[in-house]
Amino acid sequence: MKRILILLLIASISVFYACNDDFMDRKPLDSISDDNFWNKPDDLRSFANRFYSILINPGSIRNFDNQSDVKVPRNPDNYLYGDYIVPTTGGGWSTGNWSNIRAANYFLTRYSEVVGDESMINSYVGEVRFFRALEYFNKVKRFGDVPWLNMDLNIDDTEILYGKRDSRKVVIDSILADLDFAIENLDEKDRVDNGRLHKAAAQALKARISLYEGTFRKYHGLGDYEELLKKAKNTSLQIIQSNNYSIYKNGQPGIDYYNLFIQENLENNPEVILSRSFISDIQTHNVTRQMEESYTGFSKKMVESYLVKDGLPIALSDLYLGDNTLSMEVENRDPRLWQTIDSKKLPFKIDEAGNPVYNELPIVDPNYCTTGYCVIKFHSPYEEQWNANQSDLDLIIFRYAEVLLIYAEAVAELGEIEQNDLDISINKLRERVAMPFLNVSVGFNDPNWPDYGYEINPLLHEIRRERRVELAAEGFRWDDLVRWKAGELVENPKTVYGMKISPEMAEKYGSRLENIQLTEEGYIDVYPDRGAPEWVDKMYLYPIPIQELTLNPDLEQNPGW
Repeated sequence: MKRILILLLIASISVFYACNDDFMDRKPLDSISDDNFWNKPDDLRSFANRFYSILINPGSIRNFDNQSDVKVPRNPDNYLYGDYIVPTTGGGWSTGNWSNIRAANYFLTRYSEVVGDESMINSYVGEVRFFRALEYFNKVKRFGDVPWLNMDLNIDDTEILYGKRDSRKVVIDSILADLDFAIENLDEKDRVDNGRLHKAAAQALKARISLYEGTFRKYHGLGDYEELLKKAKNTSLQIIQSNNYSIYKNGQPGIDYYNLFIQENLENNPEVILSRSFISDIQTHNVTRQMEESYTGFSKKMVESYLVKDGLPIALSDLYLGDNTLSMEVENRDPRLWQTIDSKKLPFKIDEAGNPVYNELPIVDPNYCTTGYCVIKFHSPYEEQWNANQSDLDLIIFRYAEVLLIYAEAVAELGEIEQNDLDISINKLRERVAMPFLNVSVGFNDPNWPDYGYEINPLLHEIRRERRVELAAEGFRWDDLVRWKAGELVENPKTVYGMKISPEMAEKYGSRLENIQLTEEGYIDVYPDRGAPEWVDKMYLYPIPIQELTLNPDLEQNPGW
């Protein structure tokens, strides 16, 4: 079954043009194959295949969460540091950036010509509407209001190409309508080929979008958010109550979480809702090798967010040993910490003879790990996965853990949360790593809880912490900062600090610290000449490029740009 999607994806490349081509510079889609293409359901399947590669890009994994307070890349993020200028063109808005939406609309205006089994036809329509929803969601996140285009475009459609932006509320309604159709018409996971879209994948995306937009509207003062939070709650609960998914664990809390992300075959993993498959010598990637040469590392602030094994934060627990060494810092902590960053708790490599190999000292090198907190999530210790572009580990697109976090947050935001809601969601995640369960009555006030600029209750603080820890380095943090209106969290100096290096440790590193700057307290300072970013609220939305504004007087630039 694993081989099916790989061959399907490879075949799709020869059928349709690459997804990043500028459609305005190419022959119109309606002249490519209309005369002999729209005949049978398999034609619809072939067309839908072209979209699958947009679900996850292996090459981007090592950069996940660089633009946030989670990681500190070698070079300061130009957006966070105010170095991003309004582009002349491109920037996510130019005509080429709409090619996937145009392709989806091209399909949706023609699929009715196909004769065949109606349920099969509608399943492929559901796939394409899923992808249109995903593409539009990314547009809304980036720009806010965008034009909703639901018809085929060609070079003469200036009214559509250069029309006004529609309200994000209108666009989100249309996105959710696409996903409702997909949910209604896609089959169950066990009845489709491995890696192909199915009902629960569409439900997972709907829950994700509903939570994002509901909380964005709430904290940015846009109103009309309650119904979206209810959709997030109800849709995630449908997945939970289906009993088709569970948290992956083998009774080894010190390694189960790590092992989830380094498996060669995720087809039967109970936590994986949707994954992308890779096969040795057929389609492979370079993730493991890139995770070693990542040019980034966890921030001090991120590491401090992990609880101690007694369920208390580091500021309140007697079991916290301090941070004089990395070994002390990870001891007695939430096991997800050492299953996410390198320490001597887990081997960095396993040699050909099966012997574990550990790094003598935490990696501190701008070309490998900037902070000493080297990310090992997605990083296999097995040498066959280290060969350049030869890794065949499957990659997760949607996982059940995110669904549980969506449910808990949505119910909490609605003010309806009870202990049972935590027990069927967040406490399932804590159970995997043998952490104390979260209670509705949190029982402590952490002096290090983030200052969001508005008040939230202790339980919501801890639900947000759980999301940060469980989904660390998976690319969710920027979206979370934006939707919570929490951009100012990046201003904390510890978001650009790394681990502490004592004089004794410095002596062991020797010349390897020549280009490493330390604070007075001994913490690695990745950007000593710049410090932490200074947040500006305009950064909650990206600017529209100059050329597009010039060509279309009906467009207005986003605030502050």
